Amino acid sequence: MQSRCFILQALDPEYGHAAFETMFVADRPDELRALLGAAAEEDPDLELFYTLDPADVAAINRHFDSAFDPQGRKVTLYKWTRSREVPYLVHTNYELVLMVEGRKHFARMGGEYYPPHHHNDEDLFDRCVAQGLLHKEVELERFTEPLRLKDGRVFEGLRTVYYTRKGEEWRVAAWKLISKASAKSGWNDSFERLEGMLFGYEDWQNDWWIDERRKSKHQFGTLLIYLAVTEAELVAIEEAGYRALPPRTSSLKLVSSMGEDSDDDEPRRLMEADGVAALLRFRVKTRPFLEDLATEKQERLHELPPDRVKDLNRLILDEIEVVMRRDAAAG
Repeated sequence: MQSRCFILQALDPEYGHAAFETMFVADRPDELRALLGAAAEEDPDLELFYTLDPADVAAINRHFDSAFDPQGRKVTLYKWTRSREVPYLVHTNYELVLMVEGRKHFARMGGEYYPPHHHNDEDLFDRCVAQGLLHKEVELERFTEPLRLKDGRVFEGLRTVYYTRKGEEWRVAAWKLISKASAKSGWNDSFERLEGMLFGYEDWQNDWWIDERRKSKHQFGTLLIYLAVTEAELVAIEEAGYRALPPRTSSLKLVSSMGEDSDDDEPRRLMEADGVAALLRFRVKTRPFLEDLATEKQERLHELPPDRVKDLNRLILDEIEVVMRRDAAAG
């Protein structure tokens, strides 16, 4: 794994956002994973947010020669991402303070499994609701059958919590109309802009956001899928005009992604398997892939039995692209 930048944040106890922060570089990220211990065992690329105790902070300071002092505040750690390059304050993790200040009008804390029946920092939001500063609505979507994960957890459905400033309750109903319409036609730039307007972003901010998503090859309603193949499979794909995957006898290990990210190590890890000659990338329809082929909707790594290749081929939207060869990187 190549070197990565990470952010240490000391959180404001009243609103939960970063009070101050610092960045450090991990030349060997695996050493940071070792310091985090069991919490990072199933997060090889350190994509998650971590809450640190004082001993964790002290160990990171010693190992990476930093001098971060949270001054008694709660500390979180996460990997630097391209969202840090946005030329305005993105609402993520700043929802509450922005709404209290009137800079944001609507928040949606959604799509989380329940139980538990709460989201991160919900107690902080509830305090502002009790004070009459915010309006709150809770929506539960029960699964037909409970979702049982491999680790033993059982979830009954999805829980979404909506917040608006007082007098802005209409934004919840407006969002539900947008959600209903997009479910019929598919998400697009117009829906993305309407969502940004509901949140309270300015026109220039919405313009910048949509333009950047286009540059990163993000297409609404689609996923990028990565797959490593052998030399023989690559030849068969070439003969098919890069339009379909060939039949195979072994399972397919796939990695899904919302868009292109040069810092994403997960797809490249597929090249570590024996006999692999190339890493492929292709675009599929999001909803049918997640509903019919994905191992778990919330996961990025999926494994399909060989008899599902034909079903995957039906979802491929454009030409299959070779992004890496065993002897040289092509992208």
